[in-house]
Amino acid sequence: MRNSNLRKIQGMVLIIFLLLLSLNSSSWSLDRDGMVGFGGTILTGLATGDFGSLVESGLGPGVNIEYFMNKSVAVGANFGYLLFQSPAVIQDSTLTQEWRMLSYGVFGKYIFNPDKEFSFYGKGGAMLNSYQIKYERVSQPVASDSSKIKDNTAQISAGLGITFDYKERLGLFAEFLYNRLLIKNLSVQFFGLNIGATLYFGGRKGK
Repeated sequence: MRNSNLRKIQGMVLIIFLLLLSLNSSSWSLDRDGMVGFGGTILTGLATGDFGSLVESGLGPGVNIEYFMNKSVAVGANFGYLLFQSPAVIQDSTLTQEWRMLSYGVFGKYIFNPDKEFSFYGKGGAMLNSYQIKYERVSQPVASDSSKIKDNTAQISAGLGITFDYKERLGLFAEFLYNRLLIKNLSVQFFGLNIGATLYFGGRKGK
């Protein structure tokens, strides 16, 4: 049930993003060289492989700051929180897991068509992920046993995104990223469909 609700949220947010893209806005061109952007993000995680059999999709908030070295290249830092919950329907004597991930790190972004209001980019990053796993074994009608594990590991991400300059200093974006936690003897990977907005400061208006 929770997984279904998350997919509905993802679909609604994506529809809103596409509707905003369809609005007719005034045309301008920004030279982003030297600009700084502050962004807020809705993070989602679509667990795959072995990880996908343990948890449902994740959801959480994120923030980032980026600096444009030139009109095509930006570097920045990001911070995010994701909660992956156990399946909603479980059977007796089932070991369930709940993952809480707190990640922070750096990223680089290359914009393929920076002179357009509607632009595409490639993005890659490296982060430190502080994760907590809550194990719970349900044995009805006996009370369940639970335990927690906390640890830190490296996380890498890469993917593609799209940005739309909705207003002169406001950009909307959506990105699809592959994420992998570098945990020994355990495959933890997920795809993120992240949607958000960025406020831009500094720089100069192009002609």
